Amino acid sequence: MDFSIFDILVTVCGLYMAYCAVMMKTKGRINSGVVMSRSLDESQLKDKEGFINYLWWKLLAVGLLCAASGIFNMTYSKYAASSTQYMIIQLIINAVFFILLIIYGLIVVKAQKKYMK
Repeated sequence: MDFSIFDILVTVCGLYMAYCAVMMKTKGRINSGVVMSRSLDESQLKDKEGFINYLWWKLLAVGLLCAASGIFNMTYSKYAASSTQYMIIQLIINAVFFILLIIYGLIVVKAQKKYMK
């Protein structure tokens, strides 16, 4: 196969983000490395339940979209008709991935401002 390690990392990171979202919703566990700045911790939340309800589905959506972009990129690289076509599609998919990460970062900052003490 002709996919890169970046495609695998994007897929794994997306699946991990989705896992963290499910754990937040079902178990009430917040993975501070995924949803908070390193200088903050769970004890600083003024409304933990509100924070989880605000963020979990957004984290799940971004995680699944990131995983889908990595999987699509790996799959598409196998069936690419030409090198130029593959490069253009790969560039678009990687741009979508980075845009999703920026959007996710903005969502997390907004949630921290809203729910931190």
